[in-house]
Amino acid sequence: GSVDGDPPAAYRYTEARLSKLSNEMLRDIDKETVDWDPNFDESRKEPRVLPSRFPNLLVNGSVGIAVGMATNIPPHNLREVIGACIHVLEDPEATLSDLMEYIKGPDFPTKGIIMGRAGIRQAYATGRGHIKVRARAEFEEFGQNRTRIVITEIPYQVNKRMLIKNMADQVEDKRLEGISDIRDESDRNGMRIVIELKRDANAQVVLNRLFAQTQLQTTFAINMLALVDDQSQPRILSLRHIIDEYLKHQEDVLFRRTRFDLKKAQERAHLLEGLLIAQDNIDEVIRIIRTSYDNAKENLMTRFSLDDVQAQAILEMQLRRLQGLDREKLQAEYKELEERIAYYQSLLADENLLKGVLKEELQEIADKYGDDRVTEIGFDEDDLDVEDLIEEEQCVYTLTDGGYIKRTPASEYRLQGKGGKGNKSMSTKEED
Repeated sequence: GSVDGDPPAAYRYTEARLSKLSNEMLRDIDKETVDWDPNFDESRKEPRVLPSRFPNLLVNGSVGIAVGMATNIPPHNLREVIGACIHVLEDPEATLSDLMEYIKGPDFPTKGIIMGRAGIRQAYATGRGHIKVRARAEFEEFGQNRTRIVITEIPYQVNKRMLIKNMADQVEDKRLEGISDIRDESDRNGMRIVIELKRDANAQVVLNRLFAQTQLQTTFAINMLALVDDQSQPRILSLRHIIDEYLKHQEDVLFRRTRFDLKKAQERAHLLEGLLIAQDNIDEVIRIIRTSYDNAKENLMTRFSLDDVQAQAILEMQLRRLQGLDREKLQAEYKELEERIAYYQSLLADENLLKGVLKEELQEIADKYGDDRVTEIGFDEDDLDVEDLIEEEQCVYTLTDGGYIKRTPASEYRLQGKGGKGNKSMSTKEED
């Protein structure tokens, strides 16, 4: 986690624990919400996936290299991603533009400035794209009419120490001109790289050269490759596809959790029914137990139509349970269990109710752990969204038997259709 690339200390000097948010990755794992497989030597079991009660793949990002493929998913803002998830739950027809009203773009922990939106849009639409990330720089006056450039944020995954060394090397080799001194004044309060300029240097020109020749400006290649379901083949996913897969997983987790809670509630209610029967017939229960040799359980089961679990619970019942107060407690608990059982059954029967619970729980996590975006999205002069160059018009799309797709403006389609023999221009080849 060091921005200077410092190696971690030996493990005898370190300790680690989960952050509060990471506990949400494991929440409900003990309620049969996910499948378990044997580990590498089959000595124990491990979860196939985690319940992940927040969209970790987008929020935390992921970097990985395998044989012939790589994934590079940037981190995002928790509040924004959950906002988009809730919007999809409310409007299943949501478009990419709708989602980008919530998710403005990646949100890097090292802050910085993303230049332009076209790369972000391309990555979210197709799963692949490139974005330019630039350091945050300010000009400060010092001394007698001199200027220095102060860098307070650098692009994601850039090593600060190597960045400063590279700048110093270029100054020494005369590839960067107008710089008199470079210092790292970073401390516990934040980052501060100071680049002092010569008296006759143009600050903006020097800064532009720094962006062009150093890692003060980098390109982040987004490649959203991930495993979907139990398929072994990774797939490139769009933003909407990732959100859809996450919500499908969460609905499954909630369904399985509710089913587990229902089973436990029913088991407890069943046991309480036996205890209440014993309370109502306490004198006879005591008589049966006292007069039995080693078959008290069987005698109780026969006399009161109990099953094994209920009869065993009665035998293990403590004498203080005979008090009238405990009967009231048992009845109150039984009534509460009946209400919970009815609620769980309604959840399992109604998909919309289940989605409502999912929405509430996602919003709770966003409210509890969410924070404001730190990476700014700036304007880039070279950045032109291809959609800005295309006039919007109504079109007719035709998909042929041979798998060809053709787009025709609706006005031309109507004109061609008046020929009498149908629209010949729509076919791509004979008899297709």
